[in-house]
Amino acid sequence: MTLSTISQGEVLTARVYKQHAGYLWANNYEIEATQDITNPVTSLEFLANRLVELERNLHVSIVMIDRVTISTYVPDSLPYNPNTLAVFPFSVPGSRGMTGTLLPLEACLFVRRNVDFGRDGRLLYRCCIFHEGTSNIGLRTVLTQSSLTNFQNIINGWRSIGVGNEFRLVMASGLPIPTNVRVVNNLQVSEKVVFKKFNNRYFRRNP
Repeated sequence: MTLSTISQGEVLTARVYKQHAGYLWANNYEIEATQDITNPVTSLEFLANRLVELERNLHVSIVMIDRVTISTYVPDSLPYNPNTLAVFPFSVPGSRGMTGTLLPLEACLFVRRNVDFGRDGRLLYRCCIFHEGTSNIGLRTVLTQSSLTNFQNIINGWRSIGVGNEFRLVMASGLPIPTNVRVVNNLQVSEKVVFKKFNNRYFRRNP
């Protein structure tokens, strides 16, 4: 599989890279083509723009959305095939103003990727939450109801278009090709604030 020819049912991996004060991090998305893609260059650019639109609306203005990479789900081949990767530079700031005291990078907005069966997935967004938008319940830091509603409204507004008609968000697993693909039918903001070390490495226990 290459990005120059994308058929219905093929799964892609998209990464949105962000940076602030010398730190660089990314969020990953798995995307499935809902139809044969007749103009991959235009379609992938649209997909990249939609993911940046989501993340800009969640992040504050000191965060720079640096670039989006979209690649085939199958790991890089040997020898390297450039047609398996597309890179879209952006360098645009987050859309939310600095209206309070920002929590540290380790504090993450927790968004559930809801699916019909099995465990929900999760997306963790750094540099989104103001101290004023949180409260403490027992020993836990949570979003206030108004902050949770605001984030959920941002996501709901984005989902009215989502990633368009040619693609959909999924959760995929299996190597080297996906053997289990579940459609993400909703993105749900959790009240829980997740603290995740910046140098924490993600790993998948079950391939």
